[in-house]
Amino acid sequence: MENEFFNQVQADARAYIKTRTLLGKLRIIGGISRVLGLFLLVLTLVLLIFCITALCSVALIVALGNCMSTWAAALVVAGLYLLLLILAIIYRKKLFINPFVGLLSNIFFEEEGRKIEEERLRKEAEDD
Repeated sequence: MENEFFNQVQADARAYIKTRTLLGKLRIIGGISRVLGLFLLVLTLVLLIFCITALCSVALIVALGNCMSTWAAALVVAGLYLLLLILAIIYRKKLFINPFVGLLSNIFFEEEGRKIEEERLRKEAEDD
């Protein structure tokens, strides 16, 4: 009788461990698929924005080329891009790093991610 009880507990423990392992694997696969989907979306948006920006840059150079030489117009546009690059470097943490860390933590650690995001927002509110 006692031996049957221990055998049943052992079988239940093995089934529980197997179920938890499968659940963990499914969560990992779900998180990875969501991250890859997000990565492909961001990549597509970056490429689209790059194409639009390149076409707008050419149009701006042509438009400014009527008022000044083409080389000067190209240098003005390059200066604008340099200014945007400097601003992106200065504000990179607020613009890029913090949102992606919060997003990835929400994907992999849904409940823990909410707590981290709330703490980050509270810290940013204190900094401002």
